[in-house]
Amino acid sequence: MTEQLDQELPKIGYVFHYPRLDHPVDKFRLDIFITEVATKQHFDVLRAYFSIRGPRGNVEQIKITHPWIYAYEYSICAGVVILEDRMGKKEEAFTFGGQLTVDVKNKMTACSLVSSAPILDISSSTLLNALFIEELEVLFAEHRCESRDEVSFDLELCKADPLILYTACLKELIQKFTTFPDKTDKYLQLLAFLLAEEHRLETAGLYRKSGPSLHDIFKE
Repeated sequence: MTEQLDQELPKIGYVFHYPRLDHPVDKFRLDIFITEVATKQHFDVLRAYFSIRGPRGNVEQIKITHPWIYAYEYSICAGVVILEDRMGKKEEAFTFGGQLTVDVKNKMTACSLVSSAPILDISSSTLLNALFIEELEVLFAEHRCESRDEVSFDLELCKADPLILYTACLKELIQKFTTFPDKTDKYLQLLAFLLAEEHRLETAGLYRKSGPSLHDIFKE
């Protein structure tokens, strides 16, 4: 019986999938496995939190647990995805939005978030990734303050195409750090990363300098 249970449980609690360099148009994916019992072999996810686009176009927060008995497909809004284990420990990821599919099995509920834009690992991020996420959060906070109201901002953020939102963020941050005075090494590294991302997308035909800005997306 124990052997059968082990075969039904995942070998990992969650995993990030990234496109290969020679397949830049492939999707990014985050798989999350919410189990009935703890394996104690990895981060055992008990619940996962997402911001979704609600049926009336509103932004809602959902908490997925096992077994999941509600809808199996959701449009995910840009923001933080939170995973929590049985001890209250949390792991986090940052998404620019995407599509979530939920698959309920006997001993677990599997969630798969797919996006055309990167899904960033917050909890295990490098210093460069952490700085990038920090600057993204500053960017969204600044535009939230400039918006007509927070509800309108959240709705536009949720409706935005993930890749268009990502490229708009790249453009604004590149402009910011190109003109940033007295750049330290960490900001020079961030600017190099942003320019490399811009080049990667441009080479794949996924980036236009004349594309929408964040001001266009949020209709400020």
